[in-house]
Amino acid sequence: MTVYDPRGMTWDQWCALMAELFAPNQLGTLPEERWREWGDAVAGIGYFMASGIADTRGFETWQDWAFHMVGTMTIIGTASSTNAVA
Repeated sequence: MTVYDPRGMTWDQWCALMAELFAPNQLGTLPEERWREWGDAVAGIGYFMASGIADTRGFETWQDWAFHMVGTMTIIGTASSTNAVA
């Protein structure tokens, strides 16, 4: 499983990469003001739900949520840490 580490990326960069990575789920992209809606859609993908990825509640920024998601994927052993976490 590959997920992209959000550090050093803008919302538009990270969202586009993740939308491309999960294209079969037809996430598309949304503007940064709607990051919670997009993040909750990602968290609702079956694989991420089964992995315990949190929805956006309790996170102040998209970066906080995205970094938590990448960290969770790394901890459960489905990803390794690089700019593109694979």
